[in-house]
Amino acid sequence: MKLKQAAALLLAAALAGNAWAQPARNAAAADHDYLRGLAYRNGSDGVPRDATLAVRSLTQAAERGVPEAMFILSHMLAEGEGTPRDAAASRHWLEMAAQAEYPEALQEMAMTERDPERAAELVREAAHAMQHRAHESHHD
Repeated sequence: MKLKQAAALLLAAALAGNAWAQPARNAAAADHDYLRGLAYRNGSDGVPRDATLAVRSLTQAAERGVPEAMFILSHMLAEGEGTPRDAAASRHWLEMAAQAEYPEALQEMAMTERDPERAAELVREAAHAMQHRAHESHHD
C-alpha cells in the first residue's frame, strides 16, 4: 500500500473516531500547523504576513515532531524574526531537526562543526537522509 493511501485510511479512521487512529489526527494537526506557519511567514494562501503568528504555528508543529518546522523555527529564532533572538533555542531546534534526520539541518550542523571527523560524519548522514527523501518521493 502506498504511503498516501495509508495516510488517507488513517485520516478517515481518525475522523470516524477510532482510537487507534490518534497518530493520524496528531500528524494532520502537525501538518496543518506547519502549513499555517509557512503561510503566515510568507504571507501566502490569503493569509497576511505575520512573523509572530508564524513562530507560534511553527513552534506547535515543531513540538509535534515536524522536522521542517524545527529547521525554519531555528532560523527564525536565530534572526529574531517574529520573536526575540534566542541562540540557545535556535540551536535546540536545529539539533532536533538533525536528530530527525532532516538533511538541511545535518548540513548546517556540519558547516559549523569544528571537529573535521564529526563534520564529515554529519555530511554523510545528510547525504543518506537525502537518499531516503528521494526514495520516498518516488514511492508516493
